[in-house]
Amino acid sequence: MNDTTATIPASVAIAAPSSADLQRGAASALDLVQSFEVVDAATFEIAADELKAIKGKIDALNEKRLGITKPLDAAKAAVMALFKPPIALLEQAEGILKQKMLGWQREEQRKAEEERLARERATQAERERLEAEAKALAAEGRTGEAAVKEQVAQMVVAPPAAVPAPPAVKGISTSTTVDFEVVDLLALVQHVAQRPELLALLAVDSVRLRAQVRATGMATNLPGVRVFEKQTLAARR
Repeated sequence: MNDTTATIPASVAIAAPSSADLQRGAASALDLVQSFEVVDAATFEIAADELKAIKGKIDALNEKRLGITKPLDAAKAAVMALFKPPIALLEQAEGILKQKMLGWQREEQRKAEEERLARERATQAERERLEAEAKALAAEGRTGEAAVKEQVAQMVVAPPAAVPAPPAVKGISTSTTVDFEVVDLLALVQHVAQRPELLALLAVDSVRLRAQVRATGMATNLPGVRVFEKQTLAARR
């Protein structure tokens, strides 16, 4: 593994420009264009020259900005690269240990559920045995049927076995949330299509839709999609 410590500068010097100077030049350009009107070809050409001048000022400010931010970005990237590998290893260890702890909890819950079902089955079997005994006594005309029926009536299903709580450890807690995954997108779309109130559950893939519109242009024919032409004006220094 390469040692990236050497790529981190001990300090980064920043020559901060005057905020007042920056604002003054931008404000004067804004004041000019706000009062300017394009009324004929001559004023259009004047506007074009001013537009190119403004574009040049924007580019110049961006160059100054990058002159300040690039050293900072490089230093930040070096720091991130230095800490990323050990953090990734620790996050992997964290995930493994969490899964093992949750696995133990799930196993304990499974055992408790099995015990509960076993107790329910045992209770039901005993009830059925006593009911059969009561019926046999009744068929033979023997006494004791009422007592057996009373015993059956007083039987209750065994309460659920208590799920062992994980040991109380300071700083460690377990929470349960409900999550989801879409296993049949077509079925979901068809369901929402019949229920407009659920439309917010679906989102348009604007990236792929834009690519489709660019490929087919004004000939695009997609229900619910309006395709239109939009003009923009570009300026270069």
